[in-house]
Amino acid sequence: MVRFGEVELTMKTLFLFLIMFNATYSQSLIPEALTVKTAFDSLLLDSTSTSRQQIYVSAFPSDTKTFLRVFASKKFDQLYDGHDYIETFERCAANFPVEVISKCVDIGKNLVWDADAVSYLQHMSVRLAIDHTTVFIKKFQTLSKAKQSSLVTFYADVENHRVYQAYNELLAKLNSAGASKIANALAEAKTLRIEKGKHDH
Repeated sequence: MVRFGEVELTMKTLFLFLIMFNATYSQSLIPEALTVKTAFDSLLLDSTSTSRQQIYVSAFPSDTKTFLRVFASKKFDQLYDGHDYIETFERCAANFPVEVISKCVDIGKNLVWDADAVSYLQHMSVRLAIDHTTVFIKKFQTLSKAKQSSLVTFYADVENHRVYQAYNELLAKLNSAGASKIANALAEAKTLRIEKGKHDH
């Protein structure tokens, strides 16, 4: 039978180990990833804090290259996969839709479909465009024609459009908002994607 004192000692040892492990792990992170992780950990302590949400939104990558380095490293290190980080970023859009959608667009305009983090961002971006259509339209219109086309292609690049109802919902929201040109571009990209078939990569 284990005495309380021994259990307490074991818990303290485990706690110290976790602290040391976290410190070692943090040292292996690039500055951009460490900034995201620090803001994320702080937000976990009080997820309702708008000030902590704002800090996290600011810490989140704002361009494609940084996003990939942080969440999609070829070495599978850093904050690889990024599911919890990206999901938390999406929730911050409730209070900071302009900032969150702006970053989604700026990251997505240069992305090519991939699994995990890239896929999460793709689907999140479409959901946010549905929830904050006017914000999305305004941001989309700031892009060059080439970047608009690139973003549309990225959003349309999914395996099975037959079950991707969110995409159709976005088309409807855009048409209702008077942005038929954007909706038509997305619809055309969808058709091309279906004709292309499965991902080549």
